[in-house]
Amino acid sequence: MSAIRSKNTKAERQLEQLLKAAFPNRRIRAHEPLLGRPDFYLPALRLAVFADGCYWHSCPEHGRIPDDNNQYWTAKLHRNRSRDQLVVETLERTGVMVYRVWEHELAEASLRERLETVGQIALQRRRRGSSAASVPKRAVLNRSTDGAAAP
Repeated sequence: MSAIRSKNTKAERQLEQLLKAAFPNRRIRAHEPLLGRPDFYLPALRLAVFADGCYWHSCPEHGRIPDDNNQYWTAKLHRNRSRDQLVVETLERTGVMVYRVWEHELAEASLRERLETVGQIALQRRRRGSSAASVPKRAVLNRSTDGAAAP
């Protein structure tokens, strides 16, 4: 477990390149000290972006529970999912839009376009002066509580 890297992972480096391409004139902060410590934060859009590993965050397509010490890992991965959900709800209540990207999605050609769409939604929200009360429970393109991607 001591060899597990949590910063500057391959997935984060790939996501950073995509964010810089999708938002060339925006400041992108890595590891912003917000609740849940998003991997990237675009302050002008109030958009937090998380790069979730398929194993650690229980991806519905690739996540699995190891056979060894099954009881421990089942509880551990369930706590991770619960914490992810709490972070999303809390940040959205404060007016920060949250977008979570699965590790396997980084290879998809459409991810840059989806990031640009999320940025446009966040920008429109900022221009309208949306208050935290008017932010919907589920921001567009967030994962639902069962871990599946929302439309």
